[in-house]
Amino acid sequence: MKTAPKTVAIAFDLNFRHAAEIFSGVSDYVAEAHLDWQLMPLNFGFEARLMDLARSGQLSGALGTFVSDRWVEGLLETGVPAINMFHFSKIEAAPTVGPDDFATGRAAAEHLRAQDAAKFAFFGADGVHYTRLREAGFKEGLEGINYIELRPGPNLAEQLDALKKEPELIGIFCSNDLCARELISLARQKDLLCGKDLLVVGVDNDPSESIFAGIGISSFKQPIRETGYSAAQALHQLLTHGHIRTQIQLLSPGQLIPRASSLASNRARIGQQAATYLMENLADPSLDVESLARRVGVSRRSLELAIHEQFKTSPYQMLAKARLAAAQQLLRTTKLPIMEVGTRCGYPEAHHFSAWFKKQCGLAPKGYREGAQP
Repeated sequence: MKTAPKTVAIAFDLNFRHAAEIFSGVSDYVAEAHLDWQLMPLNFGFEARLMDLARSGQLSGALGTFVSDRWVEGLLETGVPAINMFHFSKIEAAPTVGPDDFATGRAAAEHLRAQDAAKFAFFGADGVHYTRLREAGFKEGLEGINYIELRPGPNLAEQLDALKKEPELIGIFCSNDLCARELISLARQKDLLCGKDLLVVGVDNDPSESIFAGIGISSFKQPIRETGYSAAQALHQLLTHGHIRTQIQLLSPGQLIPRASSLASNRARIGQQAATYLMENLADPSLDVESLARRVGVSRRSLELAIHEQFKTSPYQMLAKARLAAAQQLLRTTKLPIMEVGTRCGYPEAHHFSAWFKKQCGLAPKGYREGAQP
Protein backbone atom coordinates (compact mmCIF):
# COMPACT_ATOMS: atom_id res chain seq x y z
CA MET A 1 0.00 0.00 0.00
CA LYS A 2 1.40 3.35 -1.03
CA THR A 3 1.98 5.74 1.86
CA ALA A 4 0.83 9.36 1.72
CA PRO A 5 3.51 11.90 0.78
CA LYS A 6 5.23 13.79 3.57
CA THR A 7 4.25 17.46 3.71
CA VAL A 8 7.27 19.70 4.27
CA ALA A 9 6.83 23.44 4.77
CA ILE A 10 9.39 25.93 3.41
CA ALA A 11 8.95 29.13 5.40
CA PHE A 12 10.91 32.13 4.19
CA ASP A 13 9.76 35.74 4.30
CA LEU A 14 12.83 37.94 3.92
CA ASN A 15 13.35 38.16 0.17
CA PHE A 16 11.24 36.81 -2.70
CA ARG A 17 14.30 36.36 -4.94
CA HIS A 18 15.97 34.26 -2.26
CA ALA A 19 12.74 32.33 -1.66
CA ALA A 20 12.69 31.17 -5.30
CA GLU A 21 16.30 29.98 -5.10
CA ILE A 22 15.67 28.23 -1.79
CA PHE A 23 12.67 26.41 -3.22
CA SER A 24 14.72 25.41 -6.27
CA GLY A 25 17.49 23.98 -4.09
CA VAL A 26 15.04 22.01 -1.93
CA SER A 27 13.25 20.70 -5.03
CA ASP A 28 16.56 19.59 -6.57
CA TYR A 29 17.44 17.52 -3.50
CA VAL A 30 13.95 16.00 -3.27
CA ALA A 31 14.16 14.94 -6.93
CA GLU A 32 17.72 13.58 -6.69
CA ALA A 33 16.98 11.62 -3.50
CA HIS A 34 13.65 10.33 -4.92
CA LEU A 35 11.72 11.56 -1.87
CA ASP A 36 7.95 11.52 -1.67
CA TRP A 37 7.72 15.02 -0.23
CA GLN A 38 4.96 17.49 -0.90
CA LEU A 39 6.55 20.94 -0.60
CA MET A 40 4.43 23.74 0.85
CA PRO A 41 5.94 27.25 0.45
CA LEU A 42 4.91 29.77 3.10
CA ASN A 43 5.87 33.44 2.93
CA PHE A 44 5.20 36.65 4.87
CA GLY A 45 3.69 36.04 8.29
CA PHE A 46 4.17 32.29 8.03
CA GLU A 47 4.40 31.66 11.78
CA ALA A 48 0.68 31.25 12.56
CA ARG A 49 0.00 29.14 9.46
CA LEU A 50 3.00 26.92 10.10
CA MET A 51 2.03 26.33 13.74
CA ASP A 52 -1.56 25.51 12.75
CA LEU A 53 -0.31 22.90 10.28
CA ALA A 54 2.03 21.40 12.87
CA ARG A 55 -0.72 21.11 15.50
CA SER A 56 -3.10 19.54 12.99
CA GLY A 57 -0.70 16.65 12.38
CA GLN A 58 -0.50 17.46 8.64
CA LEU A 59 3.18 18.42 8.71
CA SER A 60 6.18 16.08 8.58
CA GLY A 61 8.95 18.69 8.70
CA ALA A 62 9.77 22.37 8.31
CA LEU A 63 12.55 24.40 6.76
CA GLY A 64 12.61 28.10 7.54
CA THR A 65 14.27 31.31 8.58
CA PHE A 66 13.18 31.38 12.21
CA VAL A 67 13.32 34.37 14.54
CA SER A 68 13.59 32.92 18.05
CA ASP A 69 14.39 29.77 19.97
CA ARG A 70 11.13 30.08 21.91
CA TRP A 71 9.10 29.89 18.71
CA VAL A 72 11.15 26.96 17.39
CA GLU A 73 10.74 25.10 20.69
CA GLY A 74 6.96 25.52 20.37
CA LEU A 75 7.12 23.98 16.90
CA LEU A 76 9.28 21.08 18.09
CA GLU A 77 6.80 20.36 20.90
CA THR A 78 4.25 19.40 18.23
CA GLY A 79 6.63 16.66 17.05
CA VAL A 80 7.62 18.40 13.82
CA PRO A 81 11.40 18.40 13.15
CA ALA A 82 12.81 21.65 11.80
CA ILE A 83 15.93 23.02 10.13
CA ASN A 84 16.75 26.72 10.43
CA MET A 85 18.21 28.44 7.35
CA PHE A 86 20.61 31.39 7.52
CA HIS A 87 21.67 33.38 10.57
CA PHE A 88 18.94 35.99 10.75
CA SER A 89 18.62 35.13 14.45
CA LYS A 90 20.84 33.04 16.71
CA ILE A 91 18.94 29.74 16.81
CA GLU A 92 20.10 26.94 19.10
CA ALA A 93 16.89 24.91 19.42
CA ALA A 94 17.20 23.47 15.89
CA PRO A 95 20.08 22.75 13.50
CA THR A 96 21.08 25.65 11.24
CA VAL A 97 22.26 25.52 7.63
CA GLY A 98 23.59 28.65 5.98
CA PRO A 99 26.52 30.56 4.52
CA ASP A 100 29.61 31.12 6.63
CA ASP A 101 28.98 34.78 7.47
CA PHE A 102 32.16 35.04 9.54
CA ALA A 103 34.25 33.91 6.56
CA THR A 104 32.38 36.39 4.34
CA GLY A 105 33.43 39.24 6.60
CA ARG A 106 37.02 38.05 6.63
CA ALA A 107 37.05 37.85 2.81
CA ALA A 108 35.67 41.39 2.60
CA ALA A 109 38.56 42.67 4.72
CA GLU A 110 41.08 40.84 2.56
CA HIS A 111 39.60 42.33 -0.62
CA LEU A 112 39.61 45.89 0.70
CA ARG A 113 43.16 45.52 1.95
CA ALA A 114 44.22 44.21 -1.46
CA GLN A 115 42.73 47.38 -2.99
CA ASP A 116 45.11 49.44 -0.79
CA ALA A 117 42.50 50.97 1.49
CA ALA A 118 44.31 52.84 4.25
CA LYS A 119 41.46 52.99 6.76
CA PHE A 120 38.40 50.81 7.29
CA ALA A 121 34.80 50.94 8.46
CA PHE A 122 31.87 48.57 8.95
CA PHE A 123 28.24 49.53 8.29
CA GLY A 124 25.39 47.20 9.20
CA ALA A 125 21.84 46.98 10.49
CA ASP A 126 21.48 46.31 14.20
CA GLY A 127 19.47 43.41 15.59
CA VAL A 128 20.39 40.84 12.94
CA HIS A 129 22.65 37.94 13.91
CA TYR A 130 24.43 37.75 10.55
CA THR A 131 25.49 41.40 10.97
CA ARG A 132 27.40 40.50 14.12
CA LEU A 133 28.98 37.45 12.48
CA ARG A 134 30.07 39.39 9.40
CA GLU A 135 31.50 42.20 11.51
CA ALA A 136 33.44 39.69 13.65
CA GLY A 137 34.93 38.13 10.51
CA PHE A 138 35.76 41.57 9.13
CA LYS A 139 37.56 42.45 12.36
CA GLU A 140 39.62 39.26 12.21
CA GLY A 141 40.48 39.88 8.53
CA LEU A 142 41.90 43.29 9.43
CA GLU A 143 44.42 41.57 11.71
CA GLY A 144 44.48 44.18 14.46
CA ILE A 145 43.87 47.25 12.29
CA ASN A 146 41.31 49.54 13.92
CA TYR A 147 38.06 50.25 12.09
CA ILE A 148 35.17 52.69 12.41
CA GLU A 149 31.70 51.38 13.28
CA LEU A 150 29.00 53.11 11.24
CA ARG A 151 25.37 52.58 12.23
CA PRO A 152 22.15 53.38 10.37
CA GLY A 153 19.98 56.26 11.45
CA PRO A 154 20.03 60.05 11.55
CA ASN A 155 23.63 60.15 12.75
CA LEU A 156 24.97 58.47 9.61
CA ALA A 157 25.29 61.82 7.81
CA GLU A 158 27.43 63.16 10.65
CA GLN A 159 29.58 60.04 10.59
CA LEU A 160 30.17 60.54 6.85
CA ASP A 161 31.10 64.17 7.47
CA ALA A 162 33.79 62.88 9.83
CA LEU A 163 35.00 60.45 7.17
CA LYS A 164 35.22 63.27 4.65
CA LYS A 165 37.95 64.85 6.76
CA GLU A 166 40.11 61.77 6.27
CA PRO A 167 42.51 62.26 3.32
CA GLU A 168 43.10 58.51 2.92
CA LEU A 169 41.16 55.88 0.95
CA ILE A 170 38.60 54.22 3.24
CA GLY A 171 37.40 50.64 2.72
CA ILE A 172 33.85 50.02 4.01
CA PHE A 173 32.19 46.62 4.40
CA CYS A 174 28.39 46.77 4.53
CA SER A 175 26.42 43.88 6.00
CA ASN A 176 24.14 43.76 2.93
CA ASP A 177 23.57 45.51 -0.40
CA LEU A 178 20.72 47.61 0.97
CA CYS A 179 23.12 49.15 3.50
CA ALA A 180 25.73 49.57 0.75
CA ARG A 181 23.27 51.44 -1.45
CA GLU A 182 22.18 53.69 1.43
CA LEU A 183 25.80 54.47 2.27
CA ILE A 184 26.85 55.15 -1.33
CA SER A 185 23.84 57.42 -1.99
CA LEU A 186 24.41 59.48 1.15
CA ALA A 187 28.17 59.60 0.57
CA ARG A 188 27.58 61.01 -2.92
CA GLN A 189 25.62 63.88 -1.36
CA LYS A 190 28.74 64.58 0.70
CA ASP A 191 30.97 64.53 -2.43
CA LEU A 192 32.54 61.25 -1.34
CA LEU A 193 33.02 59.05 -4.41
CA CYS A 194 33.60 55.31 -4.75
CA GLY A 195 37.00 54.49 -6.19
CA LYS A 196 38.39 57.89 -5.16
CA ASP A 197 37.42 58.40 -1.51
CA LEU A 198 35.64 55.17 -0.58
CA LEU A 199 35.73 51.48 -1.47
CA VAL A 200 32.45 49.75 -0.66
CA VAL A 201 31.56 46.04 -0.49
CA GLY A 202 28.12 44.56 0.25
CA VAL A 203 26.48 41.14 0.50
CA ASP A 204 23.63 39.51 -1.53
CA ASN A 205 24.57 40.47 -5.11
CA ASP A 206 21.22 42.20 -5.57
CA PRO A 207 21.25 43.93 -9.01
CA SER A 208 18.43 46.29 -8.06
CA GLU A 209 20.57 47.88 -5.34
CA SER A 210 23.31 48.66 -7.88
CA ILE A 211 20.72 50.28 -10.13
CA PHE A 212 19.40 52.48 -7.32
CA ALA A 213 22.94 53.30 -6.16
CA GLY A 214 23.94 54.43 -9.66
CA ILE A 215 27.11 52.31 -9.55
CA GLY A 216 27.93 48.62 -9.62
CA ILE A 217 28.17 47.44 -6.01
CA SER A 218 30.87 44.89 -5.26
CA SER A 219 29.02 42.13 -3.47
CA PHE A 220 29.17 38.56 -2.22
CA LYS A 221 26.85 36.23 -4.13
CA GLN A 222 25.46 34.04 -1.36
CA PRO A 223 24.97 30.27 -1.85
CA ILE A 224 21.18 30.53 -1.65
CA ARG A 225 20.19 27.53 -3.77
CA GLU A 226 22.90 25.48 -2.07
CA THR A 227 21.44 26.42 1.33
CA GLY A 228 18.04 25.09 0.28
CA TYR A 229 19.63 21.90 -1.05
CA SER A 230 21.70 21.31 2.10
CA ALA A 231 18.78 22.15 4.41
CA ALA A 232 16.61 19.55 2.64
CA GLN A 233 19.44 17.05 2.96
CA ALA A 234 19.73 17.79 6.71
CA LEU A 235 15.97 17.42 7.22
CA HIS A 236 16.05 14.11 5.35
CA GLN A 237 18.77 12.86 7.72
CA LEU A 238 16.75 14.10 10.70
CA LEU A 239 13.59 12.33 9.53
CA THR A 240 15.49 9.13 8.72
CA HIS A 241 17.91 8.85 11.65
CA GLY A 242 16.48 11.18 14.28
CA HIS A 243 19.66 13.26 14.38
CA ILE A 244 22.28 14.91 12.15
CA ARG A 245 26.03 15.09 12.49
CA THR A 246 26.36 18.77 13.34
CA GLN A 247 24.11 21.42 14.85
CA ILE A 248 25.43 24.17 12.56
CA GLN A 249 26.34 23.44 8.94
CA LEU A 250 28.26 26.28 7.31
CA LEU A 251 28.52 26.54 3.55
CA SER A 252 31.48 28.17 1.84
CA PRO A 253 31.18 31.97 1.78
CA GLY A 254 29.63 33.44 -1.32
CA GLN A 255 31.77 34.41 -4.28
CA LEU A 256 32.75 38.08 -4.29
CA ILE A 257 31.63 39.81 -7.50
CA PRO A 258 33.87 42.91 -7.58
CA ARG A 259 32.46 45.96 -9.32
CA ALA A 260 33.22 49.66 -9.55
CA SER A 261 32.29 50.44 -5.93
CA SER A 262 35.42 48.76 -4.51
CA LEU A 263 38.00 49.01 -7.28
CA ALA A 264 40.53 51.83 -7.09
CA SER A 265 42.79 51.34 -10.13
CA ASN A 266 42.20 50.62 -13.82
CA ARG A 267 44.36 47.50 -13.64
CA ALA A 268 42.30 46.26 -10.70
CA ARG A 269 39.13 46.77 -12.71
CA ILE A 270 40.57 44.75 -15.60
CA GLY A 271 41.58 41.91 -13.27
CA GLN A 272 38.22 41.81 -11.52
CA GLN A 273 36.28 42.04 -14.78
CA ALA A 274 38.25 39.07 -16.10
CA ALA A 275 37.74 37.10 -12.87
CA THR A 276 34.00 37.75 -12.91
CA TYR A 277 33.65 36.68 -16.55
CA LEU A 278 35.75 33.59 -15.89
CA MET A 279 33.60 32.50 -12.92
CA GLU A 280 30.38 33.01 -14.87
CA ASN A 281 31.57 31.03 -17.90
CA LEU A 282 33.35 27.97 -16.47
CA ALA A 283 31.13 25.69 -18.55
CA ASP A 284 32.50 27.10 -21.82
CA PRO A 285 35.07 24.54 -23.04
CA SER A 286 36.60 27.12 -25.40
CA LEU A 287 37.42 29.51 -22.55
CA ASP A 288 41.18 30.02 -22.31
CA VAL A 289 43.60 32.88 -21.64
CA GLU A 290 43.43 34.26 -25.20
CA SER A 291 39.64 34.29 -25.37
CA LEU A 292 39.44 35.81 -21.88
CA ALA A 293 41.74 38.66 -22.92
CA ARG A 294 39.65 39.30 -26.04
CA ARG A 295 36.46 39.33 -23.95
CA VAL A 296 37.90 41.89 -21.53
CA GLY A 297 39.29 43.93 -24.43
CA VAL A 298 42.99 43.92 -23.54
CA SER A 299 46.15 42.16 -24.70
CA ARG A 300 47.16 38.86 -23.17
CA ARG A 301 50.11 40.56 -21.49
CA SER A 302 47.90 43.29 -19.97
CA LEU A 303 45.55 40.60 -18.67
CA GLU A 304 48.41 38.63 -17.12
CA LEU A 305 49.78 41.75 -15.39
CA ALA A 306 46.34 42.76 -14.09
CA ILE A 307 45.51 39.33 -12.69
CA HIS A 308 48.95 38.90 -11.16
CA GLU A 309 48.70 42.30 -9.46
CA GLN A 310 45.19 41.63 -8.21
CA PHE A 311 45.32 37.93 -7.33
CA LYS A 312 49.03 36.98 -7.29
CA THR A 313 48.42 34.22 -9.86
CA SER A 314 48.19 33.74 -13.62
CA PRO A 315 45.02 33.62 -15.75
CA TYR A 316 45.73 29.96 -16.56
CA GLN A 317 46.11 28.99 -12.89
CA MET A 318 43.01 30.98 -11.94
CA LEU A 319 40.90 29.18 -14.54
CA ALA A 320 42.20 25.75 -13.52
CA LYS A 321 41.62 26.39 -9.81
CA ALA A 322 38.13 27.79 -10.43
CA ARG A 323 37.09 24.77 -12.50
CA LEU A 324 38.49 22.38 -9.90
CA ALA A 325 36.73 24.16 -7.02
CA ALA A 326 33.44 24.13 -8.95
CA ALA A 327 33.79 20.41 -9.73
CA GLN A 328 34.59 19.57 -6.11
CA GLN A 329 31.58 21.52 -4.83
CA LEU A 330 29.21 19.84 -7.30
CA LEU A 331 30.54 16.41 -6.41
CA ARG A 332 30.17 17.11 -2.68
CA THR A 333 26.80 18.79 -2.67
CA THR A 334 24.81 17.26 -5.57
CA LYS A 335 24.05 13.88 -7.07
CA LEU A 336 24.54 15.10 -10.64
CA PRO A 337 26.01 12.49 -13.01
CA ILE A 338 29.78 12.74 -13.38
CA MET A 339 29.36 13.71 -17.04
CA GLU A 340 27.08 16.62 -16.11
CA VAL A 341 29.57 17.83 -13.49
CA GLY A 342 32.30 17.80 -16.14
CA THR A 343 30.10 19.66 -18.61
CA ARG A 344 29.35 22.40 -16.07
CA CYS A 345 33.08 22.82 -15.48
CA GLY A 346 34.17 23.04 -19.13
CA TYR A 347 34.90 19.34 -19.80
CA PRO A 348 31.96 17.95 -21.80
CA GLU A 349 33.73 14.65 -22.50
CA ALA A 350 33.57 12.42 -19.42
CA HIS A 351 36.91 10.64 -19.93
CA HIS A 352 38.80 13.95 -20.35
CA PHE A 353 37.14 15.32 -17.22
CA SER A 354 37.95 12.22 -15.16
CA ALA A 355 41.59 12.20 -16.29
CA TRP A 356 42.01 15.92 -15.57
CA PHE A 357 40.28 15.71 -12.18
CA LYS A 358 42.40 12.73 -11.08
CA LYS A 359 45.57 14.56 -12.12
CA GLN A 360 44.55 17.55 -9.98
CA CYS A 361 43.21 15.70 -6.90
CA GLY A 362 44.78 12.25 -6.97
CA LEU A 363 41.27 10.73 -7.00
CA ALA A 364 38.81 10.03 -9.78
CA PRO A 365 35.54 12.03 -9.51
CA LYS A 366 33.61 8.99 -8.28
CA GLY A 367 36.15 8.28 -5.57
CA TYR A 368 36.20 11.92 -4.48
CA ARG A 369 32.40 11.97 -4.22
CA GLU A 370 32.30 8.76 -2.19
CA GLY A 371 34.94 10.09 0.19
CA ALA A 372 32.99 13.31 0.72
CA GLN A 373 29.75 11.57 1.71
CA PRO A 374 28.74 11.57 5.42
